[in-house]
Amino acid sequence: MIRRRLFLAAAAALPAAARLGFRAPVGTNIYSFRYLAEKDLPKTLALIRELGLREVEAGELYGRSAAEFLGLLRAAGLQATSFGAAYDALGKDLDQVAAQARTLGAGYVVCSTIPHSAKHLAAKDCPPAAEHLNRWGERLAAAGLRLCYHTHGTEFDPSPDGTMFDTLAKLTNPRFVNFEMDIFWIVYGYQDPVQLLRRYPGRFPLMHIKDIRKGTRLGGSPADVREEESVPLGTGLVDVRAALLAAQIYGVRHYYLEEEAVDAVPQIRQSLRYLATLR
Repeated sequence: MIRRRLFLAAAAALPAAARLGFRAPVGTNIYSFRYLAEKDLPKTLALIRELGLREVEAGELYGRSAAEFLGLLRAAGLQATSFGAAYDALGKDLDQVAAQARTLGAGYVVCSTIPHSAKHLAAKDCPPAAEHLNRWGERLAAAGLRLCYHTHGTEFDPSPDGTMFDTLAKLTNPRFVNFEMDIFWIVYGYQDPVQLLRRYPGRFPLMHIKDIRKGTRLGGSPADVREEESVPLGTGLVDVRAALLAAQIYGVRHYYLEEEAVDAVPQIRQSLRYLATLR
């Protein structure tokens, strides 16, 4: 199991300027509020703003058109900077995904997962996925959008390049394809967010911030993880402080607090209090 002292050592190695504090604004993924949003989307968006958040990552539109969703965001005082889309949706109707993202005003489109032949990404899965991502990323770039792939902890089995993630990074063109680092899933895959950020400066413009319950069995797939394994920041396995300080140096531009828990709001409030201690 990954031990916190490894992350503390990584944080100590960061430049002194980064250790002064975490300065970037933090938004949230609307997915964190999914159970509330399904019942009352306008009220949920108002709650997000009430929590002090201004920036969101959208995905599910809850039965609204992109234009209608934008109106609700504006009424709540929120801005969507990223838009999540499934791999299949990108393959079947990239133009529609691009139109939705542009309507919302998002600068990024995030591919939520890529097909893999087993629980984890295998060598044979990487080349076709990279080919698709490169092609989609180039088309999205022509529309003024940037494509990212969201890590889910299944990309870190060994490969000749190091890990399958290293292979995917090697096969994708950074002009058109980059990544959203989810620090929960990075640690779940036995990786160190700080080391990964350092190895790929600028290739992680987006970050999901969340923590893993201590005692969670690591190394499986997302389907093995229960929602309650997502815990308030600073209470779990992830050295959130080290990851955020490194993110400031190595090119992360947008940060989204995410909770998987069913009753997410109390945890989000606690996580926001934790983030305030890092300022």
